[in-house]
Amino acid sequence: MDIPGASGAVDPEAFAHAQEEQERLLENLKKEVQADFKDIGVLRKEMTVTVPQQIIADHMEHNYDELMSDALVPGFRKGRAPRRLIEKRFGSEVRESLISSILGQSYFAAIENNELDVLGDPLFRMAEDDNVKLVGFDEALHHFELPEQGEFTFTCEIELKPTFELPELTGIEIEAPELEITKEMVDEQMLQRRKIRGRYEPVSDAGATRDDQLIADAVLTSDDTEVKREENVTLGVRPTRLDGIALMKLDEVLEGVKVGEVRKTECTIPDDYERADLRGKPGEFAFHVHEIKRLVPEPMETFLQSWGFENEDEAREHFREELNAEREQLVDREKKAQIEQFLLDHTTLDLPADFSARQTDRAVMRRVIELEQRGVPLSDVETHIDELRTSATEQVARELRLGFILEKVAEKLEISITDEEVNTAIARMAQMYGRRFDRVRDDLQNRGLLGQLVEQLRQDKCIAQLLDDAKITAAAADKTQKKSATKKTSKKKTGGKQKED
Repeated sequence: MDIPGASGAVDPEAFAHAQEEQERLLENLKKEVQADFKDIGVLRKEMTVTVPQQIIADHMEHNYDELMSDALVPGFRKGRAPRRLIEKRFGSEVRESLISSILGQSYFAAIENNELDVLGDPLFRMAEDDNVKLVGFDEALHHFELPEQGEFTFTCEIELKPTFELPELTGIEIEAPELEITKEMVDEQMLQRRKIRGRYEPVSDAGATRDDQLIADAVLTSDDTEVKREENVTLGVRPTRLDGIALMKLDEVLEGVKVGEVRKTECTIPDDYERADLRGKPGEFAFHVHEIKRLVPEPMETFLQSWGFENEDEAREHFREELNAEREQLVDREKKAQIEQFLLDHTTLDLPADFSARQTDRAVMRRVIELEQRGVPLSDVETHIDELRTSATEQVARELRLGFILEKVAEKLEISITDEEVNTAIARMAQMYGRRFDRVRDDLQNRGLLGQLVEQLRQDKCIAQLLDDAKITAAAADKTQKKSATKKTSKKKTGGKQKED
């Protein structure tokens, strides 16, 4: 710990002794800490951890011993202040410092002792104003206090990685299809480029239509009591999840709404909601709409001019040639999809149907990074996000299963990603969206997607290795394959004048 009022000089021998003592205390804590578990959902457990009184007392004694020898107290020479004065003067700082180490060390000790493979960070149960709320580690530190006497107990919710065995990863049979570049693929390529350079424009008189963007105040109530209020929330006119709560008919509720109106929709508060006392209860969202916006793709005339085309036929010919040049990448995407399907079909990893909001968000983030790496317009990415959050559980389960499997494959193949590879991927995304590198990187960081990008690159790299070890045969380009290729193509490559973000 940082010793308040201590001198800057460090005695190497004393420092080494202190380190040994800290290691001894940690080992004792690991031996004595107790943990009880209760299943609360899919790969979710409630864990109650108990730290015995003697462990706390030993840690307190160690911290005060450090203070006794190093603290500078007015009126006393270094190391000569009486123990009772040290406790009175520095007691609050010692306990505040100790709660952080006790909480963290006992949590990790309980996880290690019970050989749990935890996914993400724990959420701690906290009683606040007669309500039970789930909070992260940093916020929990502001509420927890070590008892003056007796044991220290806390309860948290954790999510676990599933256990499963991988299939044989070499010699996977893959068909490399012959893909035909169709008129629909060319039109879609042009439209997506126009969407990237399009903008949301206000809708003043008409009512909202599906996929419009609304700015509204959102108020959640339950039993006529306000639970949460958020101002100027951005949401699309489509089914979505808000604050982890599924709103499956939000498109019907908001369709036709005008600026200034209030629309309401009923909901059921999910079993993993942050307020544990509200779980399973009925609720109601009220939306007070302030603004309606609609995406308008870049006008065709402006698009043609910015790219230097004389007419639409010339533009279509250009993008047809571009897609032909990218045919190999399109075929690689088809082969990658076959690798993914093989892993899903040959890995026994059954997940129940009821997923938590955090589990669903992991599937969502995986899809977001995949789409943005391909240059899909951000408006379409938002639509995909809401579709996945409210889709049938089979789709969410597929994304989660695939994420778990590819993570384990990457670990088995010992594949890692360098900073240079991350920066190259960000630079490619910046080019496709016509934005600056630093803006894209900061945006990914602020949205919590930078780590997901690294994981996605790692998974893509391991799929590439599986393809290198696969048995690849050519396949005839039948109508089914052509139709599939038409639906799945959305590879992007910027050109023309770039719009600076």
